[in-house]
Amino acid sequence: MTLDPARHYIGGDWIGDGPLGHSLNPATLAPLGQYHSGSANLANTAAASARAAFFGTDWAHAPRLRAQAMMEIADRLEAAKDQIADLVVAENGKIRAEALGETMAAISETRYYAGLARDIRGSMQEITPGSLSLFHREAAGVAGIIVPWNAPVTLLMRSLAPALAAGCTAVIKPAHQTPLVHARIMQAIAEAPTLPKGVVNSINENGIEVGQAMTASPDIDVISFTGSSRTGQAIMAAAAPTLKRVGLELGGKAPAVIFADADLDRAAHELTHGALAMAGQICVAAARFLVHESVAKEFEARITAAFQAVRVGPGDRPDSQMGSLIDMGNRARIERLIEQAGDEGEIILRGAP
Repeated sequence: MTLDPARHYIGGDWIGDGPLGHSLNPATLAPLGQYHSGSANLANTAAASARAAFFGTDWAHAPRLRAQAMMEIADRLEAAKDQIADLVVAENGKIRAEALGETMAAISETRYYAGLARDIRGSMQEITPGSLSLFHREAAGVAGIIVPWNAPVTLLMRSLAPALAAGCTAVIKPAHQTPLVHARIMQAIAEAPTLPKGVVNSINENGIEVGQAMTASPDIDVISFTGSSRTGQAIMAAAAPTLKRVGLELGGKAPAVIFADADLDRAAHELTHGALAMAGQICVAAARFLVHESVAKEFEARITAAFQAVRVGPGDRPDSQMGSLIDMGNRARIERLIEQAGDEGEIILRGAP
């Protein structure tokens, strides 16, 4: 079961502090649960906890410990995979096949990096007779991980697992749209018996306050962020005074190219999934099709028919082929883009208003 209201996790303790926010099912707008909103003070406390664990435990210098703890986390995630997938369906809006696929991918990532924890090597070179140059890899310190809502399981573990494998400690900020999913993942992490207290900490968001505090904190050495280009620019600027290392995965605009000799039936089939997986809310979704003029009309007819046949509905319905958008704000944003597209070109397929 999830922790409801979803709490913060600092120094090995669950903290029920801060005003309560509400989580909604994006397909029905029905309430799912509540979560405690974070604050800059809580973020700073979590960062201090992570820093104390980095310098005060064996974590950064014990690859076997890291590998064991990460395997324990993977085992507990796998034991909870159906609960996690159901929460992703309910809180994120994905169809269940996508939700379970995301969850299993996160488990696989965790096990992969658990193996790499014991294979971090330096190098040695004899630069002159009797003189050796040694290269030793060290953990960067405390990693701040800002998780997006569109893949709250995979994109968390994709950043957290390599940070832990390298010997870093972590402060995590989940998206405010998916706090219950995140709480269930944190429960699995907290249950790992060999994970030292303070190595992994988590603070729920409150507007942008927590993210800003993490980016500015002198106790955090690295920021991993997945999200919009605009926010990425703000993070890079705010991280500069403390010389943080910043990893940014920002918005994409992935094209698909259809040549004159393409199998158009297969192209339409593959690109329907490629464009509409996770309701298109993913940076690698096929966002535009560049088609050779000799097959353009034929491809247009086939892709239009394929899109029309997609059954949209709540993710827990077995016949749904595409789930909902994440929230009303994003629906309004996409409606504006559709209106803009109509002003700039021809719309050949449009859903019901």
